[in-house]
Amino acid sequence: MKKRLLFSGFLACLSLSGQAQQAPAAYLDPSKPVSVRVRDLISRLTLEEKADQMMYNSKAIERLNIPAYNWWNEALHGVGRAGAATVFPQAIGLGASFDDDLALRVSTAISDEARAMYNAAVAKATASSTAALLFGPPTSTSSATLGGEGGRKPTVRTQPLRGASG
Repeated sequence: MKKRLLFSGFLACLSLSGQAQQAPAAYLDPSKPVSVRVRDLISRLTLEEKADQMMYNSKAIERLNIPAYNWWNEALHGVGRAGAATVFPQAIGLGASFDDDLALRVSTAISDEARAMYNAAVAKATASSTAALLFGPPTSTSSATLGGEGGRKPTVRTQPLRGASG
């Protein structure tokens, strides 16, 4: 009986010493390159968790310290889905104007408003759709974009990126 107890204690000590020497997950280590951290985190996600993260209303993944997150927003013609905000006309109209300065002014106004919403969300300690400020570039050719077919001046499509950069 004493031998079993002694052996069990020895195994428990070995187990604890092995855990103490384990390095933290690479994705949690800010000293590691982003590419290493991203690869490490993605390798830990299950297929179901990866698919869920593609939705705008993602569930928390507690085992990986990933909070629930709602990132549904867009800012092609104003900060969308974030409460009261300025709404500009459809972007296809802005593209049809061929007015680079107007595209820059509209985009700058949108980014200023988004930053103000972000600052308000931080002050209230809320995680809202605008808190992350993740707005995709207007790259599609649907009616919701600045266009880009046939002889289009490329600058009218790049001005929103300039304006959003602050």
